[in-house]
Amino acid sequence: MTILGIANDETASACLVQNGKLVAAASEERFTRVKIDNSWPTQSINYCLDFGNTSLEEIDYIAYGWSAGFNAETHLLEYFDRIVYEAQNNPGGLGIFRERIETEIEQDRKKRDEFWAFVDEHGLRDKAVSYDHHESHAYSAYSYSPFENALVVTCDGRGDFMSFSVGNFSPDKVDFLYRGSSVDSLGFFYGRITGLLGFRPHRHEGKVTGLAAHGNAEKLLPKMREMIYVKDGQIYAQSGDFFRPFYTNYSDPLKKLIDDHTREDVAAAAQVHLEQCVTEIVTHYVKQTGAEYVCLSGGVFANVRANQCIMEIPGVKNIFVQPQMGDGGLCVGAAAKVLYDQGIHKVEMENVYLGPEYSSEEIEKALKSTDDIVFEKLDDPTDAAVEAIENNEVIGWFNGRMEFGPRALCNRSIVYHCHDTTVNDWLNERMDRTEFMPFAPVTLEEVAEKCYIGWKEDHIASRYMTVTYNCYDEMADNCPATVHIDGTARPQIVKESNNPAMYKLLKAYYEKTGGLSLINTSFNRHEEPIVNRPEEAIEALSQGIVDVLVIGSFVARKK
Repeated sequence: MTILGIANDETASACLVQNGKLVAAASEERFTRVKIDNSWPTQSINYCLDFGNTSLEEIDYIAYGWSAGFNAETHLLEYFDRIVYEAQNNPGGLGIFRERIETEIEQDRKKRDEFWAFVDEHGLRDKAVSYDHHESHAYSAYSYSPFENALVVTCDGRGDFMSFSVGNFSPDKVDFLYRGSSVDSLGFFYGRITGLLGFRPHRHEGKVTGLAAHGNAEKLLPKMREMIYVKDGQIYAQSGDFFRPFYTNYSDPLKKLIDDHTREDVAAAAQVHLEQCVTEIVTHYVKQTGAEYVCLSGGVFANVRANQCIMEIPGVKNIFVQPQMGDGGLCVGAAAKVLYDQGIHKVEMENVYLGPEYSSEEIEKALKSTDDIVFEKLDDPTDAAVEAIENNEVIGWFNGRMEFGPRALCNRSIVYHCHDTTVNDWLNERMDRTEFMPFAPVTLEEVAEKCYIGWKEDHIASRYMTVTYNCYDEMADNCPATVHIDGTARPQIVKESNNPAMYKLLKAYYEKTGGLSLINTSFNRHEEPIVNRPEEAIEALSQGIVDVLVIGSFVARKK
């Protein structure tokens, strides 16, 4: 069976599942070079079909995960109860409530129409299915996880009139225990704080997470709790003048937070409040169900600190975060839902190296077309890379298939040693970035246990850089550039079977220098997508973003 999955809004993407295995997935931004591109994913679709050696005529299903529209059975009772609550507690907010719903109806209709127009253009009506936004998120988490039974939690800005869901998943039954309306959105809450601090909402929330460790959360936590709060396992946003989460303009009381307090304190309070909210909700349903495993998806779970808090909930043995946790991952969730409905509850996903790969001939042709570089082909570039790192050179590491998802996982990465604590300043300046969280470490599985407190071999989230850990002193001393001011790091743990080339580099570096980790940051400038093609990596070398480019079997430098 062949399933083409599609999502066509924030980070439009496509995937291909063949015979129960996820074989290809990519986001349109990597081809168009437009960050978070929400255009119809034509090039992503073409790539997936080409990789699978198939065509639209040959697929069995085309599954759509962005929006299924309002469903009375799914949404009506939730909204009825929420409207009654608003009428009783804040009748002045009903107009805002209505406007939020009207806006969502209009926005989502356009995207759904785009999908159905494509379906009709290619005569695929009898193969087409569409699924609820948060259900697609949920299946993207459960079906690709290693857990048979799990509590599945989704949280984002909004999708199909919801912003949160909790479900109890097993191989033969799914029971949704809670659906939170898009009016009561933790994603919108954190996005509004992101905008208030001068960053771009729905894009720069990670900057707030990093900035938060530099502030004092206690000063403003009471104000955050006035904006949005949890009661009996459900979320409620205050929609009065202080917090109007449905508008882009900030009310005077909200702006006053910045006028009267530092950005660091605002960020700290928002981050701690988010952590406390999601932890309280997940704890509520873990106790209710007795769940030991938790699966997470939705853009809010790009927040690695919140994920750590969930992993540390008493009774939770392990978590899985869908590596493409944002709306780009809805395509893989929709494809998984097709299979689940047919009695196949798991989709095989070996790793997330699911994008394009380029041959040595293609790489060499691109290198030869650039006048200002020199290069050589080696049987194994590992030793050359180790030597460059020892010489304080920044490496662009381009190897194998491109990653699917927002994290660079050492196939399209920038690599450096972890000793220089000033690297966060000067390397970010090279890449036109402003970050408050240090670069992430990439670490051999064999040494991870002595680096990260509580890390275990079965912690699958650590393979995808989707959770933070508190660090041992040895890690902080050995790799200070990757340990945050709060003593945490967000590692990628590498097994030899998952990424042989990076494993070999890490092992060689460790054996020669004793370095426990290397810096791994995404191979891109600020506001640009991660590189896809060899030409983009070579351009970064020419522009001085990296000092050395290790690309396949080639090592290149500027003349």
